Amino acid sequence: MRSAVLIHNPVAGRASARGLVDSILDRLHQGGYRMESWPTTSPGSATRQARDAAAAGFDAVFALGGDGTLREAAAGLLGSRTALGFIPGGTINVNVLTFGLPADALRAAAALGEASVREIDVGLCNDEPFLMQASAGIDAEMIARLNPRLKRMASGGAVVPAAIAAWSRYRYPRIEIGADGETLEGSLAVVCNIPFYGGRWLMQPAARADDGKLDLVLFHGRGRFATLGFARDVLLGRHLRRRDVEYRQVDQVEIRGPARLPIQIDGDVFAEAPPARIRLAQGRLRVLAL
Repeated sequence: MRSAVLIHNPVAGRASARGLVDSILDRLHQGGYRMESWPTTSPGSATRQARDAAAAGFDAVFALGGDGTLREAAAGLLGSRTALGFIPGGTINVNVLTFGLPADALRAAAALGEASVREIDVGLCNDEPFLMQASAGIDAEMIARLNPRLKRMASGGAVVPAAIAAWSRYRYPRIEIGADGETLEGSLAVVCNIPFYGGRWLMQPAARADDGKLDLVLFHGRGRFATLGFARDVLLGRHLRRRDVEYRQVDQVEIRGPARLPIQIDGDVFAEAPPARIRLAQGRLRVLAL
């Protein structure tokens, strides 16, 4: 029987119920895993716990929580032989789409017993790992305005008032970008490691988590109405055809400024101010995917 740890955030969305954790442990045991339960205790503890599990030789670490919990666990497993399995228990859970998992926690736990190991790329924003994307502009401003407690309590609905506030007040500064040695400008820069963005929407349909490349989507439009048009076209899947949108596949991106520009990684505020260097980590991450 394979050995594994369940790292769970006790306050992330639906994952707060003790009965759910027990049921997930049971599903994973039925799938062939000898399980231990390790609740997180503070921001960043999932990284330390995942690193400890890898050092102890566990076959897998299962992360129950939101995309932020998964990102923290991935940071502790990057480059190790221990595989990461994702069990959705947070707000939006974009990574269920990446790994082909059910959106329901119990169904995902049951499916992971049949999952296979896949190696994927991991992005770095300065030295902070991310799985999905790093971005700078109005979306990062929106995330910075989110009340973390409200986000946990209100699930995805907490995004709406923050989005309206950011849309109405944001000043759309020109963002200076360095991309593989070339200087670019725009009002929103999204550096993708996967195709999905904010849910089931595709920021860059061609992006792949295992192709050894990052995908840069740069929006040049400014102002509230241009942003509304861009958001509409993202929802409709036609934003890459806009004249004010530029796309390129890159090895490295540097977000150079302005100095107080907000940056987000995988739906969390990035604590450091520009400049921020974005590239792929040298090591890869082993994940359990269907």
